[in-house]
Amino acid sequence: MSGETKGNRREGVSRRAFLKMAGMTGLAANIGFPAVLRAAQPKEILVGSIHSLTGITAEAGITLAQAVQLAIDQKNASGGIKSMGSAKIKVIQMDSEGKPKVGEAATEKLIRDGCVALLGAYNSPVTMVTTQVAERHGIPHIITVAVAEEILQRGFKFVFRVQPDTDNMAKYSCQFIRLLAEKANMDLKSMVHIHVDGFGTAIANKVTLYAPQFGFEKIADITYAANVSDLTTEISKVKSLNSDVVFDTGYLSDGILKLRTYNDLKVEPKGGIIGVCNAAYSNPLLIKEIGKMSEFMMDGNYWHNPRSVLAQATIKEYNNKFDKVKFNSQAIHGYNAALVLMDALERAGTVDAGKLRDAIAATSLKSHISPGGAIEFDATGQNKNALTTLQQIQKRDIKLVMPEEYSDAKPVFPVPKWSEKG
Repeated sequence: MSGETKGNRREGVSRRAFLKMAGMTGLAANIGFPAVLRAAQPKEILVGSIHSLTGITAEAGITLAQAVQLAIDQKNASGGIKSMGSAKIKVIQMDSEGKPKVGEAATEKLIRDGCVALLGAYNSPVTMVTTQVAERHGIPHIITVAVAEEILQRGFKFVFRVQPDTDNMAKYSCQFIRLLAEKANMDLKSMVHIHVDGFGTAIANKVTLYAPQFGFEKIADITYAANVSDLTTEISKVKSLNSDVVFDTGYLSDGILKLRTYNDLKVEPKGGIIGVCNAAYSNPLLIKEIGKMSEFMMDGNYWHNPRSVLAQATIKEYNNKFDKVKFNSQAIHGYNAALVLMDALERAGTVDAGKLRDAIAATSLKSHISPGGAIEFDATGQNKNALTTLQQIQKRDIKLVMPEEYSDAKPVFPVPKWSEKG
């Protein structure tokens, strides 16, 4: 009996028809037959971007979101993900407001909407939550900026970070100032660290660990809230301690407030006031806001490679494209994180979450805009070649002054007194 009866064709495919189809499919694989007979590739790849687009850290969040958008726009303009049939990437931008609960809800929505990977989220408490949600769903999450060590200490497999961590920032900041002191034949011993709570506390804990290794005695930690409107009491205490060096960690708004208060109270430690992990002394908006008071301020932070042609071209395109917030230090790792994701998508050739995760873990990306070697991740997901650098404001411009092999200016040290700033 055949598989058919007159007037009553059974559902399915006859053996002869199946073999004919199979032969055609094999032929299609060899000669590029229409894609309907091959594995379907996505026409559009959805990627989620979660940052603080409103609230007290909106300036940083907007910078990061813009940098992500720029990198992906460039990739789409150059033909998209070629290994997936030139599929284009669509970024869905979400606002965390700098609040963990809002960030959690945004992450869940992006995953429900079909995002194959997530980028974010700047505020460390928010990123603790967004990464947890991503890990639970098995969706790759590349941290743009969020420095807290604890984020990568939970054994997660789908979470990666491109920027230097707290350990790197604290260690190199201490080392840079010790090297400058030795070169200037200055005997610097005591240190005070004033910092915002939250991520500032994480940095302060690491400075406490590394300070003795570089000959500093940390005599006090002075903490304040992120939304503070007056720091006279805290900075008066800093002055009264009369330490050789002041380390400073915070956001843009409190960075501006601190500098004005330092100036008013004439806080002038002989080793200077040194930013560690973004005291806002690597931010052009601080210079614009307070002018000559910002001159010669130093910041141990992440920065672009000023000797990189790619970095120079990226900054120019960024500033031509965006008016709301111009290129600053945060933009570097928003851009780099997007580069990592696009490189992994190209190599994976699929949006399968597990295979994409494995491609990210195997990253060795030499073409990026930071100083240092290729972006490569260790077993925890940390970029093991991330490099902290020392910046200094000179003639109203931010210059990289250490390490020398990446510098575009020589450091001015000791830092001049307030009355000597022009």
